[in-house]
Amino acid sequence: MLQEKSNELAAMAQQLKLANEELRIQDKLKDEFLDTVAHELKTPVTSIKAASEVLEDADMPPDLRTKFLENINKDSDRLDTLIRNILDLEKLSGNRTELEMDYYDMSDTIQKAIHGVEQIATKKGVSIKFSKKQNVFATYDEDRILQVLTNLLSNSLKFTEPQTGKIRILLEELETEVSVIVKDNGRGIPHEDKAYIFDKFYQSKNQNIKKPQGSGLGLAICKKIVESHAGTISVDKDYKKGALIRFSIPKEQ
Repeated sequence: MLQEKSNELAAMAQQLKLANEELRIQDKLKDEFLDTVAHELKTPVTSIKAASEVLEDADMPPDLRTKFLENINKDSDRLDTLIRNILDLEKLSGNRTELEMDYYDMSDTIQKAIHGVEQIATKKGVSIKFSKKQNVFATYDEDRILQVLTNLLSNSLKFTEPQTGKIRILLEELETEVSVIVKDNGRGIPHEDKAYIFDKFYQSKNQNIKKPQGSGLGLAICKKIVESHAGTISVDKDYKKGALIRFSIPKEQ
């Protein structure tokens, strides 16, 4: 009886030790996340402050004044996007987002996403190809899946070359799920980064020297949205001609 009690206490002590270790890891991750948030917020705030101080000079030429005001607008937009993304990710991570599920044709949703980025693609000379399939239905929150598609298309647009860039979207209807592939002929994702692209604040090393506009939260949000639909999202680690990302969601929720 005493031995049995002793074993129980030892097991409980081990469980407590594991729980404590898990909490310690979570706290460390939380601290790292908050540090990165603070750093990311500080960058546009510092730029806005510096530009505002320069604008106090009454003798500044009008064209230079316009340039500084444009920079302030860009940094304000970046700040706004970053704050919205942080709040969105926090909400999704805490499972506090109510999904508005309905029955949709994924082909229609994909075309809405293409329409949303068409102007940017045309301006850059990048082609987006999608062969529409009729009646590929699934149950999902269309606004959220549009968010995923728009994010993937925006990333492809960011990393493909002007005039020669090509983006292709493939839609597959499987037995129990619907699968979407977004692939491009851009710079691709370095092999060593492929395991981390869905992490918060991930920024690929394979970018321009000047960091592209973005919060590094887009793919982390995509992952949370797809997972909240009981789906999966992944990067094709063997694709060599650019980047290929696939996500799948069940037809029925």
